[in-house]
Amino acid sequence: MSRAKSYTKIKILRLTWAYFPWLMVMLFLILSGSTGIMLASKKERLDKEKKNALKEGAQAVKVVTLLVEPTEFKDRINLPAEIKSFEDLWIKSEVSGRVVAIPAEEGQFVKKGQVLVRLDNRDYQLRIDSIEANYELAEADYKRISELAEKKIAAITDLDKVNAQLKSLKSQLDEAKLALERTIIKAPISGRLNEIEAKIGDWFGIAKPDAQILQIENVRVTVVVPESDVASVFNLSEADITIEALDNRLVKGEKLFLSRNPGSMARLYNLELSVPNPDGKILPGMFARVEIVKNRFPNAFVIPLYSIIAHENEKFVYVEKNGVAEKRAIELGLLSNWEIQVTKGLEPGDQVIIV
Repeated sequence: MSRAKSYTKIKILRLTWAYFPWLMVMLFLILSGSTGIMLASKKERLDKEKKNALKEGAQAVKVVTLLVEPTEFKDRINLPAEIKSFEDLWIKSEVSGRVVAIPAEEGQFVKKGQVLVRLDNRDYQLRIDSIEANYELAEADYKRISELAEKKIAAITDLDKVNAQLKSLKSQLDEAKLALERTIIKAPISGRLNEIEAKIGDWFGIAKPDAQILQIENVRVTVVVPESDVASVFNLSEADITIEALDNRLVKGEKLFLSRNPGSMARLYNLELSVPNPDGKILPGMFARVEIVKNRFPNAFVIPLYSIIAHENEKFVYVEKNGVAEKRAIELGLLSNWEIQVTKGLEPGDQVIIV
C-alpha cells in the first residue's frame, strides 16, 4: 500500500517536471500579452494627449495673413541711369581779339541773343572804314566810266573791270561787317550760364571756348537697356525714375529716343528720357534708377516671396483655414522685387500665412 502511494507521487512529479517548461512558456505569453495591451493603451493615450497639446499650442500662435485677391501685377526691370542737361553747349569765339567786357555772370539765366562777352573791335572797325572808302572811290569810277562809255569814249572792258572791283569790295565790306558783329559774343540758346572762360584783358583766338550754357529746365536721363529687354521698350511712352540724391524723389520720364545701335560689345542700347525740372534741383551728373514695366497682368495673385517654402522640388505655402494652418502646393510665375506671381494653387479669399 505504501509502495503504491510512493509510486503515485513519483509519477505526479515526473509529469509535473515534464510539462513545467510549457507551463512557463504559457505564463510568459500571458504576461507579455497583458503587458503589450497595457503599453498600447498607454501609447494611444499619450499620442492623443500630444495631439491635443499640439492643437492647443497651434491655436495659441499668432500669425499674420495676407488676403488673396486679384490685383494688377507688373513685370518690371530696374536699371541704373545718368542725368544729363538737355543741352550742353560751349560757345566758341569766331574771331580773335582782346576781351574788353563781360556783361553776363556765371550762374545766371541768359536768353537767346543776350550779350555774354565783348572783344576789342577797333581793328575790325578800321578795316570797314578802309573798305568803305575804296568802295566809294570805285562807285565814283564806275559812274564816270559809265558816262564815257555811253559817249563811246571809254571801252566797255574798262567798265566791266570797275564793276568787278565794286562787287569784290562789296563782298569784303560784308565780310568785315560780319567780323565786327562777331566781336560781340551772344548766347545762341537760352539757358543757365554755367561757366565763363573769358577774363578781362585775355586774348581770345578763333575757336577758343568762351562760355558754357546748360539747358536744365528739362533734363535727359540716359539708361542702358540690355539686349534681352530691348523689345519691351519699343512701345514705351514713359517710365518712373527715382533720383537718390534728392531723397529718392520719384518723377516721370517721357521717352525721347532709343538707340538702334548698341553702344558697346556688351549689347547695351541707350534709352533717353526727358524729365521736367521746374525747380532746377535735378542736376547733370546725378545718379538715378529707371523702372520699366515690361508687361502687365490685370488679374494676378501676388504674394511675398518670403511666404513661400521650398522643399526638394515642391513649393508650398500655408493657408489659414478655420484656425488651422493648411499646407497648399503652388505653382509660381514671374518675380518682381519681393513679390511673386502665383499661377496655380490659390483661390480668391484664401488667407496666406506670411509671418
